[in-house]
Amino acid sequence: MSSEPRKEQQPKSPHRPHLFFYMVVLFAVAFLLLLVSYFMQQRQSDQQVIDGLEQKNMSSMQIAQNVIERNQTLMEENKALREKLDQMEESAETLAAQQKEQEQTTLALDWLWRIEREYFQGRYSNTRNLIREMEAAGLEAFLPAQPLADQDYRTPLEQYQAIRDLLF
Repeated sequence: MSSEPRKEQQPKSPHRPHLFFYMVVLFAVAFLLLLVSYFMQQRQSDQQVIDGLEQKNMSSMQIAQNVIERNQTLMEENKALREKLDQMEESAETLAAQQKEQEQTTLALDWLWRIEREYFQGRYSNTRNLIREMEAAGLEAFLPAQPLADQDYRTPLEQYQAIRDLLF
């Protein structure tokens, strides 16, 4: 047969199957721990994403609320400015009416001055013509009914009426 020496087979150790089983169990536990760690990390990552979305949502809602508040403030300011504009337009209309009345009063006083000048110079026909023209223009209504300077003297309206009564 063969001249080679035979290798002696080592006898099987009774601990070897237990060692193999122990190693498999250790690897399985390590694998399970890795799996649990992965799922926990995944859950934490998902929670962070959800928290980030909630913060973005809250931030968006806060921005929307700020925009709404700013819009309301602007609307209130706009309303206040419109009211102020209305008041100013009313004041402008009142001032324009007063200015027109003052202009008419000045014009009426100027006519009265011309009438008195013609009257005191004895030009009665010219005085009558001026009175007719003044009445046609409706300016006698703008003659002041209160004294302008001296409280003891006649008012411009009284002066006009006195001259008119003398000539007509």
